[in-house]
Amino acid sequence: MQGAWFTKLLGAGLLLALSCSRPALAIETPSGFELGMNALLEGNFAEAYCQWKPLAHQGHAESQYNLGWLYANGNGLNVDIRVATDWWQKAAEQGHADAQFAMGLAHTTGEGIGKDLQQASHWFVMAARQGHRDAREILNRLNLDPAVDLLAMRPELLHESWFGWTGVIAGKRVNIREKPSTQSSIVAKLENGVRVRVLGGTGDWRQILIPAAELEQASEPLLAWIYHSLVTQITQ
Repeated sequence: MQGAWFTKLLGAGLLLALSCSRPALAIETPSGFELGMNALLEGNFAEAYCQWKPLAHQGHAESQYNLGWLYANGNGLNVDIRVATDWWQKAAEQGHADAQFAMGLAHTTGEGIGKDLQQASHWFVMAARQGHRDAREILNRLNLDPAVDLLAMRPELLHESWFGWTGVIAGKRVNIREKPSTQSSIVAKLENGVRVRVLGGTGDWRQILIPAAELEQASEPLLAWIYHSLVTQITQ
């Protein structure tokens, strides 16, 4: 049975295929791909399939990605999520950001491929590194989920400037804790106006990454906790 997210994302996937700029993939666009896209927009799914399938077998990532959507949504074909994810994975392994995002969603829902948050987060990170906004949003939301230890799975996220949000300390000589509790050890004190990166949180506490420059005798950033009312998001 086809999942609701496939239907919801079909339009977005097609618009991305039409409008997104991917220099690495669009250096030489085969004419068959454009013919397939024109056929799709006319509702001629059989012609789109006939144009894209040989290109997909030749390794054209954009055709692989869009062919996957035909299978995922049953456009002129029987719904086959397993085949859809096979094509998406081929495109994702070539660096296709939308296909990487689709693989992340597939592993999140488990449809046709098996639920695997470790794999899902891998593909979301790959897409996010290419600027995929939805992948970045999902990673930030996952990090707020108390049931998911995203940083344990993907510690490399600590070094990604797009992960989390920038906050400013709102208070004088604010105590920074080792763990999210007033009973936890104080590991630093920060002055009003110091900028930190907020990575997630639990309850009334926020996990922050403090730059080494704001710490005494430190050469590495510090991952610690602050009470939520003592850090304010900077909006730009």
